[in-house]
Amino acid sequence: MSNISVKKISSCTNADVANAVLSLAVPLFAACGDDESMKRNLISMAITAWNLSLFDATEENDYKKKVEARLSEDLADNKKQIFTKFVLQIITTKQEKYPSMLKGIKSWEFSIKEGTPSLTVDALPVKPV
Repeated sequence: MSNISVKKISSCTNADVANAVLSLAVPLFAACGDDESMKRNLISMAITAWNLSLFDATEENDYKKKVEARLSEDLADNKKQIFTKFVLQIITTKQEKYPSMLKGIKSWEFSIKEGTPSLTVDALPVKPV
C-alpha cells in the first residue's frame, strides 16, 4: 500500500494573486513612461514568470530553458538575454515573497484607470500538476 502525502496550501483569492503579480511588475513601470502597451507586456511576462515559478526546477538552468522556449525566435539575442533575466528575477522574487501562493493563472485582464494599474486574474483552484 502506498502512502499519500498532501501538501497544505494557503488559501488565496484571485485578487490576492493579482495584487501579488502587480507588486512584482509595477516597480518596472517607471521605465515604460506612458507606454501602456509596454506595461501590458511587462504584466504578461510577470504572469509567465508566476506560472513558471510553480514548477520545481531540478537544475539551475531549468527555468532559463523554459523561459527561452517561450520567447519569440525573431527576438535579437541581446533582447532575449534581457527578457530572460527579467523573468528569472520575477520567478526568484515570487518564490521569496509569495511561497505559499501556488495557484496558476489561466487568464487575466490588465488596464490602467486614472493612472492606476488594475489586474484581474482567473487563477486555478489548486497548484497545477
